[in-house]
Amino acid sequence: MIRAGELTLNGRLPDAPGALAAHVGAVYGAHDMAESLPGGGILVTVATGAISFLPAEAGMEVRIIAVSEADLFVLREAVSSLVEAFDAGLSVIWDRPLVGGAYPPNFRIAQVVAKSRPGAGFLRIRLTAAHLGPFAVNGLHLRLLLPPEGRGVVWPSVSDQGRTVWPAGEDALHNPVYTIRSIDPVAGWMDLDIYLHGRGRTCHWAEEVAPGAIVGIVGPGGGDMLRAGHMVLAGDETALPAIARILEAAPQDAKGEAMILVSGLEHQQEIAIPPGICLRWLHRGKGETLEAALRDIAMPAADAAGGRHLWIATERTEATRLRAEYRERGSWGRGEVTVAAYWTDTDV
Repeated sequence: MIRAGELTLNGRLPDAPGALAAHVGAVYGAHDMAESLPGGGILVTVATGAISFLPAEAGMEVRIIAVSEADLFVLREAVSSLVEAFDAGLSVIWDRPLVGGAYPPNFRIAQVVAKSRPGAGFLRIRLTAAHLGPFAVNGLHLRLLLPPEGRGVVWPSVSDQGRTVWPAGEDALHNPVYTIRSIDPVAGWMDLDIYLHGRGRTCHWAEEVAPGAIVGIVGPGGGDMLRAGHMVLAGDETALPAIARILEAAPQDAKGEAMILVSGLEHQQEIAIPPGICLRWLHRGKGETLEAALRDIAMPAADAAGGRHLWIATERTEATRLRAEYRERGSWGRGEVTVAAYWTDTDV
């Protein structure tokens, strides 16, 4: 069913084999985002909308539903990439072609206007940009586009086939993913909290950037704002901005627990939380770990008012282990658990 305010995009895959639906189900099912539909179809539900793949008399039909043109564009690209990865000879025929040469609908040019330190180990960068409404609705994250130094900026554009064309070679943009820590789309600003792990171009940029600098942003995407009545949140420093934003956006009657692993006391931050949520800081220096803390939590009842959700974000190896563990337990239902890899430890 299409609700008021939702946008739709329809596509056809005239020569698509039935195995494509199974491929889509396997890819998104690994993240608990896919379910089977009658007749061999697949429904994929993500933070920014939904995609259905339905077998037709000749091939397959695709429908995308989203709440903004930016989200519609992102999901359109995801479908095209998925189809091409399955069979490079297949392409989707969309009912609404895009105009080549324009900026992608999910792209904005932004300006740095302020910089501050919300706590030890972090820099907060405030950006201003036009039309930030979609960034406040769906998705926790965006891609920060940093132009190469000493060159004229080349921003992404849309090809005649409706795909994003990214500048390459010496014009390539550094494009890390960051959490939108806070946002005011009416005033036209957003804050990004950058964890200074001591490595990488973005850390250097954050330390050196001054107000007036121009960057690009693409989004929103990746992860949804939780809306559960009872939530359990867990993560390390890289997840701190996301956990803080979720907690500060939660209704005042929300219940649950949140645990954040940091190096020590000086890395804790002030976070406004509902009275029914217990925030626990874990200190790596004391040998405390997320896995041990998660084993001690009291699991909320399956019929908790407003639903329940377990949300974990940490290093990739640990995230993979925890995702498998909670699937094996079977104590949480489909769609009640989110386990995300926010970084990769290259030393393991």
